[in-house]
Amino acid sequence: MKEIIFVGWVNLGKSPVDGETTKNQYIIEELQKYCKITVLDFYNKKAHPWIFLQALWAFISMPKATIILSTSAENVYSMLRMFKALHVKREIIHWVIGGAFSKHVKSGRFKADVFNYVKYNLVQCKGMITELEEAGVKNVKFVSNFKPITYYPDLTTALSKRKESNVFRFVFVSRIMPDKGCDYILSAVEGLNHKGFKDRFIVDFYGKTDAAYHDSFLKKVEKLENVSFHGLLNLREKGGYDTLATYHAMLFPSYWKGEGFAGIFIDAFIAGLPVLASDWAHNAESIIDGKLGIIYPVHNTDALMETMEKCIEGEINLEDMAMNARNEAPNYQTENALSKEYIKSIGLL
Repeated sequence: MKEIIFVGWVNLGKSPVDGETTKNQYIIEELQKYCKITVLDFYNKKAHPWIFLQALWAFISMPKATIILSTSAENVYSMLRMFKALHVKREIIHWVIGGAFSKHVKSGRFKADVFNYVKYNLVQCKGMITELEEAGVKNVKFVSNFKPITYYPDLTTALSKRKESNVFRFVFVSRIMPDKGCDYILSAVEGLNHKGFKDRFIVDFYGKTDAAYHDSFLKKVEKLENVSFHGLLNLREKGGYDTLATYHAMLFPSYWKGEGFAGIFIDAFIAGLPVLASDWAHNAESIIDGKLGIIYPVHNTDALMETMEKCIEGEINLEDMAMNARNEAPNYQTENALSKEYIKSIGLL
């Protein structure tokens, strides 16, 4: 059985707290079926600084283990530069987090030859392969985003209830912060309310609020009668997906610098939910415009408001998109994305 040293934010043994810890827990859970894994969990490392000694001991005592680096590109770059300078000869796989990695290489912030030091750079968006290869990174391989899917809400029932609803229901599920486009949503709601749509739609927010944004966000929400904040939506339970399936469309006007393939897209597909996403990063690769949702210009509140208005007025065939989204979901099931053949192709079997 292949030995692996897994390095990243994991929050091992506890619930994930963000996209990185969620993704890493899923990766570890699947690879453990085939490999012996030693996890070096750097999440909240200040609370357990001995992790650095554990890491040193793991590298020394397991000389033949494959090292998987699954954390921010900045952290990986620092580690790889050190390994390269010390002429450390190890089999290393960089499991890329987020979508900013290729932009940093293209801009010259990261040197391509440092990432050529690893066996593979695994990216979740095919567009990143082209960007990285053009920047001189030679060992890039696609790995789909994925999650274990154990439940699908009944889509026929959900679509029926959506038709019966006397208001159009939009939902936002992600980190509550300006860079995820939250202020754009609130501005769009204000504009639509001013145009006389206030009683025809609602927007519900779910997610963890950034500390610096928490108070101002809640104050803005309080001023809008058709907007509510509901805290976290538990998508580890069936009820979370049943709730998600009650909405007509998901809003995702993000311009966050680290955006890659947002994991919430898979949740939207499971719930049969079209996604209204900004044309930012690799969103248009994940959300096929007109099939799985609508793509509109980033940083454009008028475009977001116009898209929402068309949804409210019934000018967009969201029912077909909902069914397309549901059909898309199984592609991201763990055993399809991280099949035995794929794991073998990256040398872990």
